Amino acid sequence: MARFVVVGLGRIGLRVLWMLDRLGHEVFGIGSTLESVEKARSLGLEAYTGDLFSSHKLLRKHGDPDVVVVALPGAIGYRALEFLIKEGYNIVDVSFFPEDPLGLVEEIEKSNNTVVVDAGIAPGLSNFLVGRGVKLYDSKRAIIYVGGISRKPSPPLGLAPTWSMEDLLEEYLRPARLIRNREIVTVDPLESETGTITVSYIGKLEYFPTDGLRTLLFTFPDMDEMIEYTLRWPGHLDFVKKLKSIGFLSDFNLNVNGCPVRPRSCLARLLEHELKGIEDLVVLVVEVGSRGNGVRYEVIVEPKDEWSAMSIATSAFEVASAVLLSEGRLPKGLVFPEHIALNDENARYVMRFIEQWGVAVTEQSL
Repeated sequence: MARFVVVGLGRIGLRVLWMLDRLGHEVFGIGSTLESVEKARSLGLEAYTGDLFSSHKLLRKHGDPDVVVVALPGAIGYRALEFLIKEGYNIVDVSFFPEDPLGLVEEIEKSNNTVVVDAGIAPGLSNFLVGRGVKLYDSKRAIIYVGGISRKPSPPLGLAPTWSMEDLLEEYLRPARLIRNREIVTVDPLESETGTITVSYIGKLEYFPTDGLRTLLFTFPDMDEMIEYTLRWPGHLDFVKKLKSIGFLSDFNLNVNGCPVRPRSCLARLLEHELKGIEDLVVLVVEVGSRGNGVRYEVIVEPKDEWSAMSIATSAFEVASAVLLSEGRLPKGLVFPEHIALNDENARYVMRFIEQWGVAVTEQSL
């Protein structure tokens, strides 16, 4: 069995720690708050309170780990990776940081280690399925539809608070990069094309483009068309557009009784409060190729026991990647999820592994 350390014990990190422990590996977690550490210990897991940068010696509490698994907020994810790379670790990271991971290549090559980035659900499993489809069908077209939504339609938003509401609101504002006619173009998520898609067992969902392709823009630059769309229950987009039109997505400081208030931050806190207790659902559809020569992958993940659907979906691919890395089955350097799919043996392993942990991928011809 391998030796792991999990850095970050939020919803995803806690599930990762629990999975690695259940797999029989030697593993402990590091959380930034006493609350997160106590939650882990209540599940019988080994965990300690510490800050990665000031308590980095804690990483070697039981000797050098084979892999450090990172599940930190995107705001500090890149800085954490830089630090861990310089410390000489093999890393699997799920943080959705805004920086370009290619900026880490030089330091990773110096370390002679392996760093897997974007190892979640989307980006992550979505990239993996695109890579798998492109290899099998030699296609130049890939479309991703993905959403973390409420398990049941709950107008007007249809959301569940399973990840940062600040990051969620950013999806509606960050320009979305996509590939059309082999060129990278940028569109406004709320002002670009929208539509609906029918998903097995779910029904009709609406979609809009978001900036989730990330590393796929560089690994498959000769694609004719490649887009990621975010999925929501019908009616959601009209409501969000109205919120934007009256300033709720604004980022300026508004004076409220002498106190500076950012409308977007205020809305995020309100959503976290009002959506408590709502169960979530994760839906991922990846289409690669064209009718008659292509594949459609579907993934639907529901919550189970104390775990949200988002934590189940995201942690499965991250742990699969971490185990592959611990077994020496991934190459040195910077590795993207789509790279893992290009190796047939590793691809089959990932598909079997995630299905065993509640993330089944169904396939059908386009």
